[in-house]
This record gives sequence, C-alpha cells and structure tokens, in this order.
Amino acid sequence: MTFVVTIRILATALPAIGVALTSLRLYYRYTRRHLGWDDAWAALNIICAIFLCAGAWTRSDTPAVGPFHHGTRVRIIGYYMLNVAFTCVLWASRMSILFSIIRLIPYMMRMRYWAYIFAVLFGLMWLSLIILKLAICETDTAWKKSPGVQCVLGPAVGGVELATDFIADIILVLMPMRLLWHISLSTSRRSLLTGIFSASMFTTIVSIVHGVYVFSHNRNAEGIWAHVLASTAMIVCNLAVLVTWFMRALGHREDSDFSPSGRTPGHSTSQGTPKDLTSLRFQHHENTIVLNTFDKTAHGATTGTMGSCNSSESLAPMAFAPSGSKPAKSDSPPPPA
Repeated sequence: MTFVVTIRILATALPAIGVALTSLRLYYRYTRRHLGWDDAWAALNIICAIFLCAGAWTRSDTPAVGPFHHGTRVRIIGYYMLNVAFTCVLWASRMSILFSIIRLIPYMMRMRYWAYIFAVLFGLMWLSLIILKLAICETDTAWKKSPGVQCVLGPAVGGVELATDFIADIILVLMPMRLLWHISLSTSRRSLLTGIFSASMFTTIVSIVHGVYVFSHNRNAEGIWAHVLASTAMIVCNLAVLVTWFMRALGHREDSDFSPSGRTPGHSTSQGTPKDLTSLRFQHHENTIVLNTFDKTAHGATTGTMGSCNSSESLAPMAFAPSGSKPAKSDSPPPPA
C-alpha cells in the first residue's frame, strides 16, 4: 500500500469517526434543549474536519495518481487547507472541552472568571500557531517545488506546538479536578467524571508522538500522526456528553446532567427547561452551597427550590443557599404546572 493510499484512508476514516460522534453529541443536546457554546465549538469542528479531509486529498492528488490530476498550485492550496484545518480541529476541540467545564461552574465562583481568561489564552495560542506556520512556510518556499508539496515546519513549530499542547491540556485536566473536589457526588460518579476529563491527557500523549516526527525528517509519519492527533482531539471533546447519554440509556439517572448553568444566549425559555437536572453541592468556606433545579415528577408536579440565577443564560431556575437553611420565599406567583 502506497503512502498516498494510506494517508487518504486515514484522512477519510478518522475524521469520519469524529464527525459521527460530534453529530451524535449535537443530536443529544438538541433533543434535550441543552445546546451551549461548547456545542457550537464542537459544530465548528465538523467544518474543520471536512476541510482537513479535503486538504489531504487535494495535496496528494498528483497528476500521476488522480482522481482529478491537480497541478502543483492546487496542491499547495490543499496543503494550506490541511495545515490550518489541523490546527483548528485541535483548538476547537479544546475550546469545546473548556466551555463544557464553564457550564459546570456556578456564576458566583471565581473559577469562572479564570475559565474565561483561559479561553482567551487558548484563542491567542491558536492564532499564534497558525501565524507561525504560515510565516515559516512563506519564508522558505522551496517545499512548493518538491514532489510531496509539504512544508518543513522544523523545531520552532514543533517546540511551540508541544508547549502549547501541554499547557492547554494541563489546564483542561486541573480545572475540572478542582471543581469536582467541591461537588458532592458518589464515589463511582466522581471517578467516572475524573476519568472523562482526564482523557485530555490522551491528546497530549498523541501530540508528543506527532511532535517527535515534526522534529524529524520523516514527513510521511508526521502527516499520519497529524490525522491521528486531530481525530483523537475530536473524540475526547465529545466523551463527557456521549458518556452521559450512554449512562442515561442504561438507566443511571443519578447526576446524569451536571450543568448548573450555561444556556446558549438567546435560547428561549419557552421551549422548556432541560429534563432531570439534579442538585449540586459545593463546599464554599463555612457553608455548603446547594444548587437546586426544577424536576418534573411522575405526577407532573414541580419539585425543587424556586429561585433565580444571576444570569439569563442559566439552564434552569436555581437557588443558592447554605446547606440546611430553609429556602427563601418568593413573592412571585408559582410557575404554571
């Protein structure tokens, strides 16, 4: 099997898996009226994955191989599509994971402020990598005349990629660990969530392997591991949602939805509140903060504490009160049954 055939198979099959999982994620969130910004980043991933696949096919479409027998100019465009889309898939996946974590953080917690700072940091690292790659490829244009039409990024890009990947993945692991430490969950559920969010380290491991080949002269292996890395990032960013769906399908309803906040801005509450949201308990200084959400009982009665978040983006009405205290009475009329 030639390298062209191998790279085309990988460039088609691996992104297809990521696109399929992302589509399932979006379907699940849409049917539960639970779409958020993390899903928007995941949807962007689908577009980037399509460009990634198209770029790989275009770059490898030599006059001798086909099927379109493109010339060098078109293949150069295909390489740029491949290179930029690869970076976008990685960082859109990380943005999706980060905004999934943000949905878990109550508005009163300082961690939410830091999460938005990290989002800006991710965006800057994302943009810097694209600019660096384009600058290197346009500085030394000898690769445009080579048969493989592949820019030699070299140690500069390899080092920056490894550093930014490590920083981003460490943030994506430590933030949810810090958050879960303050949530009252069963041991099994805490272990499950810890494993899901720790999966970002798999992306780091694959990134290290890819970085090794960026430093080397083996351009074929670099291209292969680039597709493996991009698809790994797409799969990891969907794990939290898909595992939740799987657990619900098996009948595990306890803590099945973990998000106390995060409705997409502009999402109308007239479409109904998300189903079966549970209470989260955060240890905060001397008191326990209890986040209670509405839940429909089998008889149609509404249970939970009547309250309101400090933002219109909340998924459902909630109350924030010290553990053991009585819920505050509301002057507003009760919601319709």
